[in-house]
Amino acid sequence: MPNYKIFQDNPDQARIKIFGSQNVALNTDSTGNLSITSTGLAVTAPANGLLVTAPATGLSITPPAGGLTITSTGLAVTAPANGLLVTAPATGLSITPPAGGLSITSTGLAVTAPANGLLVTAPATGLSITPPVGGLSITSTGLAVTAPANGLLVTAPATGLSITPPAGGLTITSTGLAVLSNLVTTDVSATRANVTDTAGSPDTSYTVLNLRTWTFGVVNASTTIAPATVKLQISPDGSSWIDEAGPVTLNTGDVTTLVSAIFLKYARIYYAAVDSNSAVTLNIFFQGQS
Repeated sequence: MPNYKIFQDNPDQARIKIFGSQNVALNTDSTGNLSITSTGLAVTAPANGLLVTAPATGLSITPPAGGLTITSTGLAVTAPANGLLVTAPATGLSITPPAGGLSITSTGLAVTAPANGLLVTAPATGLSITPPVGGLSITSTGLAVTAPANGLLVTAPATGLSITPPAGGLTITSTGLAVLSNLVTTDVSATRANVTDTAGSPDTSYTVLNLRTWTFGVVNASTTIAPATVKLQISPDGSSWIDEAGPVTLNTGDVTTLVSAIFLKYARIYYAAVDSNSAVTLNIFFQGQS
């Protein structure tokens, strides 16, 4: 019988101990389970694989340099009936809305147009475009607008609005469009009362250079028998005057018109009483249109 003295005095020597290559026993925890402890243990993801580390603060997923690839022959992503399905083929991103279209609904999403931008809202009744206070501004260095052969090109430079018709000219065709010409008119009247000068006096001179057509009208508005003579004078410089129409004798209540056949810059009426004892009252009208 062997000497059991050693087992009695040193029972620990009866156990089997396993050592590593460095002659160090493997560690066990307090319950005898194998414990692996390492300050240098490194887990390396493959070149195109996935590395998952879970620190105490939570789960952190760090994809490798080649990116994260998820491949599955059984994974199916189905868009809801009125939702959105996004697929990204090799050629790029393709967004295919479902049959019901794309619907974005939010009770907290607010879309605010910039100060000089554009806000587009589409209510149930249709599309409503409300420009902001500053108006709608479209700016582009590459946008080219080309008028059709017989159409209209409108460009607005910084100095103002410039309309340049194309080579074929400007054509406006409409069964319901009414074009009204708003012509500038001139209508000046004056009353010359108690005229007794038989030599005559010139009335106010008018510049007619900017008028397309113009006429003088004179009425003898005397209340007694008081004839008068009137004539039209024109001038190129406002100093030298020549008789163009008249003189015309107007009895009380008579009216005449004086029109020039020669175009000069200035025009006026020259009037006189026939009898110095019969005071004349004349209403003189100058009417023109540009």
